[in-house]
Amino acid sequence: MTAGCERSALDERAVVDQADLLSPQATQRIESLAHSMLKHNGVQLQVVTLNGAPLDIDAAALHWMEEHHVGQLTGGARGVVLMVDPVSEQVRVEIGYDLEGVFSDVVVARIEHDQMAPFFAANRVGDGIEASLELLVAERPENEVVPTLGMEGRYSGGGGAVTTVPIDKPLSPEFSGPMSEAVRNRFIPQATPLAALECYRQILEEHVKDAELRLYTPATREFFASWLVTDAQQNNERRDLEQSLSRAEVFEKGPLAVVRFPLDNRQWSPYFFERCEEGWQLDFSTMSRIVGFNHRNQWFFRTLSHPFMFAFSDWSFDHNGFGHSKDK
Repeated sequence: MTAGCERSALDERAVVDQADLLSPQATQRIESLAHSMLKHNGVQLQVVTLNGAPLDIDAAALHWMEEHHVGQLTGGARGVVLMVDPVSEQVRVEIGYDLEGVFSDVVVARIEHDQMAPFFAANRVGDGIEASLELLVAERPENEVVPTLGMEGRYSGGGGAVTTVPIDKPLSPEFSGPMSEAVRNRFIPQATPLAALECYRQILEEHVKDAELRLYTPATREFFASWLVTDAQQNNERRDLEQSLSRAEVFEKGPLAVVRFPLDNRQWSPYFFERCEEGWQLDFSTMSRIVGFNHRNQWFFRTLSHPFMFAFSDWSFDHNGFGHSKDK
């Protein structure tokens, strides 16, 4: 194979795992996400893990983007390089010229700190990269950016951020999970589903990550025990919830309830509840099995055979599980 062919192949690979940090499954998922970002968002992504510490990771990421023309597949300078240095425990996200007005340095740094760092600390590097990339795409506004080739044919001017990300090491107490009994007793079953949802909004606002809250069903507590929750995820969900609460509709049937939102915003997924002796609890365990999301963060049902379908009798669902009004 010629040097030119080798370079062309590298330019099109989304994952270059020199440090051997990622499992084959994680690599495949990131490759799939990168393909989706290129197809649907017009952004070329490349994830690079290093097997040695560079003198300057900022310069290394910029050099990588320029040398491998990351962004060329978009017809402009719409590239993103996510570089991980496990030796110095640093990560750098390099942003192409055409995306600097979309992914600001502040946004990138917040995602690295609030989303990526907790996953890396739990030694879930692949999951952390996936989750961070999904948030990065979610930050992108609807308006398109006209492709260019940067200044003087370059792909990046150094936009992005670098963050320290310890791998497989405990983070500071701000990321700890279990809370005191006094805090736990604030988040208990509520008299109505909407009151329970408002209680959950407070959990998101205060970044509470305790899996053992009584506001959750027993199955949800078991589910959350092995589920990593980050500040960034909570901030995003709280933002969506606060925007949608005024348009909530409540449906109850026996011990079950659903809070759903209008179909004109498909990012607002329904919430499921179960009533116990104390009141209404959130059932995230069932939600995680039944509700899925596509590359645009639009929700759909993985199956229509579930006990909460009573709340959707006035909707129809297509073969992909997306809801539609029967009136249309």
